[in-house]
Amino acid sequence: MGVSSYFEFVTTLFGWILYDRIWAILVDTGIVFIPIIAMVIGNILDSHKGGDDEGGAALQSLKKIEADFIAMLGVLIFAGIPMLDVRLTDMEYAKPALRCNDTAQTVRGTDTGTTYDTTLTTLGEEEGRIPLWWALSHWLSKAITAASVAGIPCSYDVAAVEYTLAEANIEDPDLNRELGQFTEDCWRRAYSRYSREDKSGMNDAQRASVNWLGSDYFLSSGLYDQYTARQPNNRWTYDNVRDAGYDVYSAEGGFPTCSQWWASGTVGLRKRILDNLDPALLNEMVYDANNLVQVTSTVNLSLAEREDVFLRKYLAVKRESASVVFHGPLSTSYSDGAMQKALSQQREALTADSWLAQTGNSVLGSLRGQYAAAKDAGGTALAGIGGALKAGGSIGEGYTIRNGVALFQPLALMMMVMALPLLLIFSSYKLGALMTLTIIYFGFHFLTFIWAVAYWFDNQMMGLLTSAGGLGVFASTSAVTQTLIMWYVTRFLYIIFPILYLGAVGWVGIHTGSAMGELSGFGGKAGAIGASGGQAAQSAVTKGKS
Repeated sequence: MGVSSYFEFVTTLFGWILYDRIWAILVDTGIVFIPIIAMVIGNILDSHKGGDDEGGAALQSLKKIEADFIAMLGVLIFAGIPMLDVRLTDMEYAKPALRCNDTAQTVRGTDTGTTYDTTLTTLGEEEGRIPLWWALSHWLSKAITAASVAGIPCSYDVAAVEYTLAEANIEDPDLNRELGQFTEDCWRRAYSRYSREDKSGMNDAQRASVNWLGSDYFLSSGLYDQYTARQPNNRWTYDNVRDAGYDVYSAEGGFPTCSQWWASGTVGLRKRILDNLDPALLNEMVYDANNLVQVTSTVNLSLAEREDVFLRKYLAVKRESASVVFHGPLSTSYSDGAMQKALSQQREALTADSWLAQTGNSVLGSLRGQYAAAKDAGGTALAGIGGALKAGGSIGEGYTIRNGVALFQPLALMMMVMALPLLLIFSSYKLGALMTLTIIYFGFHFLTFIWAVAYWFDNQMMGLLTSAGGLGVFASTSAVTQTLIMWYVTRFLYIIFPILYLGAVGWVGIHTGSAMGELSGFGGKAGAIGASGGQAAQSAVTKGKS
């Protein structure tokens, strides 16, 4: 018996175990025979209501009982009575390769390699049983669904990049503290100096580069060489020339320049951040042959460039998600909107080398920034602030919906399986009701394909919305508009679209059930027609004798 997810191992086995036990209770109490008894009594009462015309009514009633009993008995035997065993050892999950860096594999229920094994161990000795009809429906549904999913092209999981990076915390408290110091001692001071320079000779790439800690422009232009750490760092030895004036701290370490502090070999912040992160994450995004940074980019990148692109995105996401709390931003968006200009102008004034010397500039910069924001952005500024407040939660919201909603399918199937005995009884074992339930059962199984399509479109939409600069999803932190668009697209793909699909399935199931109900009543109608025909023939003979 196949399943479509690891969670479905648990729900499928548990559902059919309960089905078997509920059915046994209904048989022991005789409840399963109530619909048959009700059918016989109902047909007899209907024949009496129609009157008795020399035995015609009795013959009609007998034919109705015969036709209805045969149909009900077929439903009872094939769709009600559990016959085939459902065991964990016979269950397997044909895991598709929806991600291009994955390979399709078959997972056995007795060894999934996940945390579900703990729960499955407790159910391993249990056995459920399934009726023939539902066993066939289960097999056919899984076969059609698996074939449909196999036809979907693979995609790289770019929609989960931001959430994955937000979850990759820097565990070293010293490194966290040092990043905060670097932001204050180097980036803010260099940015303040840069803001006062003539930028007419700079290109767009250089302007964009200044918005993160490892700015290529700050490193290559010498701005980072003009500033040093303001506190001693024991990873560097004291240098009499570079650290002149700090003799009292010579025993505690040196005062590296910002360029050294960021880029020096294994002791620089750049290398230490990479070393602190999960190697599997770095392999997937930077180092593997099909690394996400390169496959989502339209430009060729060297290893060092890929590392820088990854670091910039990582630091931007950490700032946005507030998973690492610093005194200032680790990275900012590539966006050069009016709101960002206004905030940058305020930062420039507030982070000048000398607070006393820049008090006037602070006031003027603040007023100038507020004026620029009001003039150029207006209400967009308020939207930007609201979006920024929501950004941290939005990073994981779409990811949570995408992964959590898939749990609905196995749970819905389990609840339907457990309710099937009662649903069959309440429907009086009618063929129409059985067909409706079968279509709904198939519809729940086919949700696997619906969500696989949603997964593909989710990743493709993310690639389309983050194609600026040729770096794809790694180009920058998500803008407010992009975050909101992806949030609503994700909700539509994983919630609204499946609801519309299930509504259509329910509509088809009801109409198919009605059509089957009419066919199942053909025996009764034939009996009525035969009885009427007999009465007409008898009347004709009587008239002939007269």
